[in-house]
Amino acid sequence: MGMRRWARSWVNEPLKRVAWRARFVRPWRTRRFFEFGQASIIHKPMWIHSPRQVAIGKNVLILHGVWLSVEAVAEHLLAPVITIGDNCSIRPHCTIAAAESIVIEEGVVLSAYSTVIDTDHTLTEGAVSVMHSPIVTSPVRIGAGTWIGERVAVLRGADIGKGCIIGTNSVVKGRIPDGSIAVGAPARVVGQVTPKKLEEAKRLASARRRTPKVADA
Repeated sequence: MGMRRWARSWVNEPLKRVAWRARFVRPWRTRRFFEFGQASIIHKPMWIHSPRQVAIGKNVLILHGVWLSVEAVAEHLLAPVITIGDNCSIRPHCTIAAAESIVIEEGVVLSAYSTVIDTDHTLTEGAVSVMHSPIVTSPVRIGAGTWIGERVAVLRGADIGKGCIIGTNSVVKGRIPDGSIAVGAPARVVGQVTPKKLEEAKRLASARRRTPKVADA
C-alpha cells in the first residue's frame, strides 16, 4: 500500500519528479555557475550560455524551456552579468538574455513565455540585416516581489520597481515606480498595489544577501 501511494504521488505531483532530478544535476550546476544557491532548480533548460557569469540565489525555481544567456559581447565584463535573487519563480519557456546587466531581485515571479532582454539591434546603412549591425545595451532591473504576467517583454533600460504587477502581453521599457500596476504596449501605470504587498516587497529587498562565491569553471 505504501508503494502504491508513493507511485501515485510520483505521477500526480510532477514537482516531486523535478526536485529529484535537480538533486542529481546540482553538482553540475554549482560547478558551472558563478553562484547557484541552496535548493535552487533549473529544470530542462532549452539553452544556457556563459553560466559562469550568472548568479542564482537560494530557493529559485526555473521551469523547463528557459533560454538563459550572457551574450558573447559581455564575456569580458565583471561577473555576474545576470543576477536572479532568492525565492524567484520563473515559469516555462522564458527568455533572459543579457549583454550588459540584468538584475532580477528577490521574490520575483516571471510568468510563462516572458522575455527579459537588455539589448536592441540596430540596422546600419548597407548592412545585410540586423545581425550584421551593432547592438545597443542598457541595464535592466526588476524589483523585489514583482509579478510579471504571461508573454511580457521587458526591454532594454527597463527599471521596474518593487512590488509591481505587470499585466499579460505588456511591453516594458523605462521606469515603473514601486507598487505600480502597469499594462499595455508600452506599459503604463493604471493603479497601485496594496500597501501590505509593497511592504512585503521592500522587506525582501532589504533582506541580507549571501556573499557570492566564484564557482569553478
